[in-house]
Amino acid sequence: MRYDFISYTNRGNIGASKWMDMYTRNPNVANDIIPMSVADMDFLTCPEISEEIYKFARTQSLGYARPFDSYLQTVVNFFKEYHGYNAKKEWIVTTPGIVPALATSVRTFTQEGEGVIIFTPVYKPFYDVVQEQARKVINCPLIYKNNRYEIDFELFAKLASDPNTKLLILCNPQNPGGMVWSKEDLLKIAEIAENEDLLVVSDEIHSDIVFEGYKHIVFGSVNDTIGNRAIVCTAASKTFNIAGLQCSNIFIENEDIRNKFVQNNNGIGIERANILGIVATKAAYEYGLDWLEELKTVIRTNQKIVKEFFESYNGIFVVMKPEASFTTWINFEKLNVEHEEFIDFLDKTCEFFPTDGLSFGENGRYFIRVNVGLPTEKLKENLERVKNSLKTHYSI
Repeated sequence: MRYDFISYTNRGNIGASKWMDMYTRNPNVANDIIPMSVADMDFLTCPEISEEIYKFARTQSLGYARPFDSYLQTVVNFFKEYHGYNAKKEWIVTTPGIVPALATSVRTFTQEGEGVIIFTPVYKPFYDVVQEQARKVINCPLIYKNNRYEIDFELFAKLASDPNTKLLILCNPQNPGGMVWSKEDLLKIAEIAENEDLLVVSDEIHSDIVFEGYKHIVFGSVNDTIGNRAIVCTAASKTFNIAGLQCSNIFIENEDIRNKFVQNNNGIGIERANILGIVATKAAYEYGLDWLEELKTVIRTNQKIVKEFFESYNGIFVVMKPEASFTTWINFEKLNVEHEEFIDFLDKTCEFFPTDGLSFGENGRYFIRVNVGLPTEKLKENLERVKNSLKTHYSI
């Protein structure tokens, strides 16, 4: 391989979120362990991105900035070439992250007490941006069938028909399951949204890491008209592991919706992305695609190792096939232990730190989400501790 996916750094001394989470869960954890929870990766930064940041910081001011024309053109070019999405520069609104964009969407296009539909289990901030702004979460549980998720379209249509329900937050691809929604699924969502006058906010942050046999479709492009009621939230942050630089690109085709979004966003002072985030995103989309292809190879290798490890326990663990991203969703219900007991066992006995499935909602009970974005040898070390502890503690 041209790039280094073997080296890593211990990020515990720089306040990295998943290390802080790990230390909270087990203050006595050994120093050399990489947690596998929060969805960022533990590989060295793509060197082309690092070099562009260094060059900019060495020669330019780090003052306030707005996205410049060549940056916007780079973003448009990437989405056309990589996803077949024919966007325009003027559709793009930059924000410091997708979660702030979700919050702005909820605040701008719903009133207190109105409903926002989410397909669950799903990323915890989907709940938070609704509940913390005094809106009502309308839970549309996904159907868990044949070890994958399906949308309950009958229930979705019923929930969307309530005149008090104004918005859907879609996760495309789905997090935590790693599923790529099909064109057929997206067309059905679009049809219901258009029939019921529902605005759709689509979080597509995991869309660049999609594996062979699957194709991500930008929700705003699934038919000729849905772009008029879609807010498509994107970022290079997951793909290129630059989340700390806080830069997202929000595509809003409808000018009236875009203007209202911008006005509300500006009103609370989060209209600017980080200048180094802009530099890094531009570099990623222009120079990082070879790195990305090698990353996908490493991630697929790691996913295969995780799948084979857990499935070696004769059906006790069920691993959902990941179609996108660098996380794996694992069901442990057949272990026949309480959910909280097993999470505590992983934290305290195994020193193995996935994301607790309950953080994605009640239908995440008896699941864990394992982040495989780390050097393969460190992954194997983590799994070896699980193997030894399962044998001792549960005799399996």
